[in-house]
Amino acid sequence: MNEITTQFTIRPAQWSDAPALRDLMEKTFVDTYASYNTPANMQMYISTRFGLTQVQLELRDENVHYLIVEKQSKLIGFAKLVQNHSAEGLENKKALEIERIYLDKAYHGQQLGAQLMQACLEWGKESTTEVVWLGVWEHNPKAIRFYEKMGFERFGAHTFTLGTEVQNDFLMKKEI
Repeated sequence: MNEITTQFTIRPAQWSDAPALRDLMEKTFVDTYASYNTPANMQMYISTRFGLTQVQLELRDENVHYLIVEKQSKLIGFAKLVQNHSAEGLENKKALEIERIYLDKAYHGQQLGAQLMQACLEWGKESTTEVVWLGVWEHNPKAIRFYEKMGFERFGAHTFTLGTEVQNDFLMKKEI
């Protein structure tokens, strides 16, 4: 267990975390993107990606790892790490994707995002990853600045479909 302060911890998710993790996934995604997308597209995405059964399947998948930020037994942030998942341009590297990294907006500005990202990078090093990568929506400058501050650099782009809308994500990577 990684102590952040006496109030916060970062730890691997457990099977028993699935319901709370599912709820946090939906809440943070809605908080981040609802104002930019239609309710129908948001609901379509949430229903296919954030169902309890889906989260439970991912918790059993040996290539998927969740790290969660917890405050007094309440989940307030998480990162979804996917091993052996590469992107164009990284085919010859042992890559780790940070598929999702979110923190409840009530806890923004407390350096918890940086602590969670550091925990992701440390997890990657321990699993002998060569490069960590992620996709970030091109219209999310706050996240892009955060990733740049954490040492990530752009190396490409890909499309991301949210409901029926096709959006563009920048791909960013960090060698570790």
